Order: sequence, then structure tokens, then C-alpha cells
Amino acid sequence: MKRTFVLIYSLIVLIFLIGCSKKKLSTEENIPVKTIPIKLHTIDRTLVFTGNIEPWKETKFGAQMSGRIEKIYVKEGDKVKKGDILAQLDDTQLTQARIQYQLAKLDYERMKPLLEEGSISQQQFDNIKGRYETAKAAYELTLKNTQLRAPFTGLVTAKWMNEGEVFLLFPGAAGSPAIFTLMQIDPLKLTVNATEKDFPQLKKGMKVDVQVDIYPDTIFTGQISRLDPVINPITRTFGVEIKINNTQKILRPGMFARVTIHVGKEQVLAVPRASLIQQPGTSIFYCFVVENGIARRRDIQRGDTYDQFIEVKSGLNVGEQLVIQGQYRLKDGLKVKVISE
Repeated sequence: MKRTFVLIYSLIVLIFLIGCSKKKLSTEENIPVKTIPIKLHTIDRTLVFTGNIEPWKETKFGAQMSGRIEKIYVKEGDKVKKGDILAQLDDTQLTQARIQYQLAKLDYERMKPLLEEGSISQQQFDNIKGRYETAKAAYELTLKNTQLRAPFTGLVTAKWMNEGEVFLLFPGAAGSPAIFTLMQIDPLKLTVNATEKDFPQLKKGMKVDVQVDIYPDTIFTGQISRLDPVINPITRTFGVEIKINNTQKILRPGMFARVTIHVGKEQVLAVPRASLIQQPGTSIFYCFVVENGIARRRDIQRGDTYDQFIEVKSGLNVGEQLVIQGQYRLKDGLKVKVISE
């Protein structure tokens, strides 16, 4: 009896498996799918980079000679114009240089007519002229380093010394000898690294869009101001300097920015994002096309994303029938039934 029971049980399991197999085969042979023809799309090709905004110019500003600081006319955050006096150093050396210059000038002016009359030799006059020009240069240099003037229009971002302190020509808290740090913030710049494949597409003067997180709804205008002439053989990248207009002075160095460069329109093969399947646990993407009623798996190489479409660099051809519905039920080689809308 036990043998009979085992035989009957085995027969039931066999019938069940055969039924399931027939049902699965039947389903596989008639999987309904929807397809569209693969075609080219015209897209606005863009390159996107990120980086930190930098001042257009920055200098740690001091003097070329030591001296006591008599007066400081600015503080951190002040805006200055080129030529504005920022600080006044002790003028003792300036007074001495002025006297030597004035004496040398008098000698030069007195000897010039004597040379014309032939009363002194050319060599004598040249010596006097040399002393005069040397004294003049020394006076002008001392004047420049006694009255410290802004070398460009910008913003005072740091003050390293105070009135009464002695400025010395050796590194201090600011690194190199400095009394102020001065930055030019209109315009600003941002330097990014582009890959070598982008080199033919980027040109000096190209317009760019710049966005920062603090002003998410504002697009700032910039342009490519410099391209590195060579490509780094190790990283296969090259530097791109971008000049950013900042007429409203609302951008500041140190802000994180996204740069979009429009390099022109281009026709690319692109497919709906929903048609692609990612293989679990990998970076492999694939899809299915229909060939003579048979589903064929195609592994693809993805490009850029454009709204609901993804560029396909390889793996598909124009004109093939791409499965856009029912693809998650497919395997390579299964028979399908293409249904219309």
C-alpha cells in the first residue's frame, strides 16, 4: 500500500510539473510587447563642470622696504579704487631721498648749459646725469613704498598689521610680507579641468552659464577666458579658466558653482529612459529589440541624459524596433507578440 501511495504521489507531481511547463512555454511564446523605431534626436550638447569661485586678482600687499606704519586708511570689507592710499609709512627715508633727488636735479640743470657751451666734458656731464637719474628713481621708489596705494580696484579682505607696528621684509602671519590682502571680485573666475575629448569643442570666448546654490533661480553670465595649450599626459585633462561677470557684487570667492557650456546642437541616437534595464548589482544597462518576432537583448553604452531620453553611444542601430513595454518579462531569444496602441 505504501508503494502504491508513493506511485500515486509521484504521478501527481509529474502531471503538475508538465502542466506548469506547458503553461510557461505557452506564455513565453506569446509575450505581448510594445515597440517604437529607434531614431536620431537633435539635442543641445552641453558640458557641465563644478568648482569654487576665485577672485580675478588677489595680492598680499605690502611695501618693498621696512618701516613703521603711521596711518592705515582702510579696514576689512572696504571697497577701494586703483590708486587709493591704503596706508602711510614713516617718511624719514622719503625725506632723505627727496633731498638727494632735489640736489642731484639742481646739479643736472646747472651742468646742462655748461655742456652746451663746452665748459665741461661729456663724461663729466654723464656722471652728473647718472647721479640725477639714480636719485630720481630712488625717490620715486621710496615714495611708492611710503604711501601704499591700491594696485587695482577691489576689496580689502584682510588686514594683517596695525598702526604703530613695524613692517619688516620677512614672512609673517600672512605668509609673504603683507599689510593687506586685496581681491578683485568683478569679474571673478573659476578654473575647471576638462577631458581631452572636449578639447576640440571648447574655444576661447565661448559663453557659459553659471549657477550657485545660494541663488538657485539666477543664471550668471560668463565666458571662457583661457584654455591650457597642452593636455596633461597623466590625467588626460586640461585647464579651462572661466571669467564670470559680477557687476552686482553678489557673488563671492569661495562659493561652489556649476558651469554649463553649450557647445552646439547635435544629432544623437537616444531612447526613452524607461526602456533601459539595469542589471542588479552592476553598472550594466541593457534593453530589448524585436527581430522577426524574437526578443534580442542588447547591452548598451550610455551617454548623456536629456529629459526623458538617454543617449546611446553603442549597442543599438537606427531603425531597429525597441521594446518600450513588456521588457521586464523578456529574455534573449523569447518569442514576442507586438501589439499596437
